[in-house]
Order: sequence, then C-alpha cells, then structure tokens
Amino acid sequence: MSFQPSSLQGMFPALPTPVDPSGRFDARALGVLVDYLFDGGMAGVVALGGTGEYLALLPDERIEVVRATVQATRGRGPVIAGVLAPGFREAVRDGKALRAAGADLLMLVTPYYVASTQSALREYFAAYADAVGAPTLLYDIPYKTMVTVQPQTIAGMVDDGSIVGMKACNPDIGHFLQVAALVGERIAVLSGEDHLLPVHVAAGARGSVHATANLFPRQCRRIFELARGGRSGDALRALHGMHELLQAVFAEGNPGPLKEALAMIGLPVGCALRPLAPPGAELRRRLLPLVQQLQQRERELAGQAGAA
Repeated sequence: MSFQPSSLQGMFPALPTPVDPSGRFDARALGVLVDYLFDGGMAGVVALGGTGEYLALLPDERIEVVRATVQATRGRGPVIAGVLAPGFREAVRDGKALRAAGADLLMLVTPYYVASTQSALREYFAAYADAVGAPTLLYDIPYKTMVTVQPQTIAGMVDDGSIVGMKACNPDIGHFLQVAALVGERIAVLSGEDHLLPVHVAAGARGSVHATANLFPRQCRRIFELARGGRSGDALRALHGMHELLQAVFAEGNPGPLKEALAMIGLPVGCALRPLAPPGAELRRRLLPLVQQLQQRERELAGQAGAA
C-alpha cells in the first residue's frame, strides 16, 4: 500500500446518504452537501459509514453512492468508503467494488454478531489487506459491534501492514490513550466521537470522522484547530457551545435527527431509511432553535473567512 498515514489529517465528515421521497439515492443533493463541506474547510469525506446507512442500501446502491461522492469531491480531498459488512467474503466483495468506484481508502468495521478473539480479529484484517489491497482504516465501534479491539491487537495490525489508520469510536479514554501511545506515530488515528473531539486531538488524534460536522463544518473545524494548536481549554469551551445540539442529534437513531437538522439549514437530504424513522415531533421542536442559533454562528464564521 503506497498511502502515507501522515497525509490523512483534518476533519472528514461522515456523510448521510441523501434520498428522494421514494427512498432512492439523490446524487444532486449529495453534490450540494459535499460542496458545502469543502467550502467549510473539511479535509475529505466518508461515504457509507453508519451515518451513510450502509446496511439499508443494496450493493449496487453503495457503488452508486461512492461513484457520485468521488465525482462531487472533484479531487478536493480523499473519499473514504465504509465497509460495514459482517462477513469476510461480503466485505471483500464490497471493498473491491467500492475501490473500483473510486474510493481512496476503505473503512472496515470489525466483524459483529459473531464473537471473534483478538487473534482472529488481527488475522481478519491481515487477510482483508491481502484480498483487497487497498489502504484501510480500522473502524472500532464496540458499542455497536459488541467487540472491543484491544490496543495491543491494533498495534499488531499495524505491524502486519493491515491498516493505515483507524476511526476510534471507543468512548473509553484510557483505551484511546493506550492506542495513541502504541501506534499514534505510525498510523492516522481519527476521533470518531463527536463529543470527545478536543480530548482525542489533545491525546494524539490527527483528525476526525464525525457526523455533526455535516451541519456546521466551520465551527467543528475551529474546535479541531484550537485543540491541535494546544488550546484545549478554548476548544472545550467551543464544544460546550454545541453540546445541546450533539445531544439532540444523537437522541434518536442516527442519521434521522441529523437529516432533519440538515433540512432546517437548507440542505435537505431526505429521511432516514428503514428500520430507522424520522425524529418525533418533540425532538424536531427541540432541534429547531439549536440549529438556528448555531447556523447564525456558522454564517458569522463564513463572513470572517470571506473578509480575510
């Protein structure tokens, strides 16, 4: 693999997959969203993660989404494609197809439902690297998969050359600190927890893969830049200003509330796909003033950038 982990830095929003009222993929809406994100200073984008509803899409639809994302990105940053298949052969099939569709990197989730040992997880990623041959990120999200990849196992994956980075969605700070100490200089460790961004960056994360960056990229980037510049206190205070929004966006199944909030800022991307449902009326009422307040702040930051 020729990809250099040092080149994977910054914020990579986890894109929702836009759909029309019939539930079909809406490439035009995706293009508008991608332009908005790059205008807001994002370093690249992630298609087909959990926010992108990988499991609700058919294989051909996933290919269409990645192909359209690559076209919309127009070389402005890397396109990372999530592979959330639970089984090895399906993951290999999808990874090869998404790579052929133009994805620069793959983000492979740990196998779930079955209970893998740590040695089996290490072998799984090594076999995947051999079978697909694409730069791959480990997607570690134990509260969804019920599988925790131990720091020593991650170090073994790095030794094997199986991964060039990881999306760290383990909210255990001790676990993150061990990972950063073991492999933070060798791979791109990216924060996957929106509410821990300043902490993860201070601990060694080179960037993030977050859902809420879709809404207010300039504010999220400011938090990242403050933390990266050693101003963790300022970064935490800026994050606190978004705390209520983060709680609301994840109050029901992601990306339902996120898609609702995007519509509120003039970026409609349709509804979440089954088995998810649109957010309830109470949550919509809760979201609206939070979104409006932060949208004004986003406009102010955009104006400052334009003036500069």
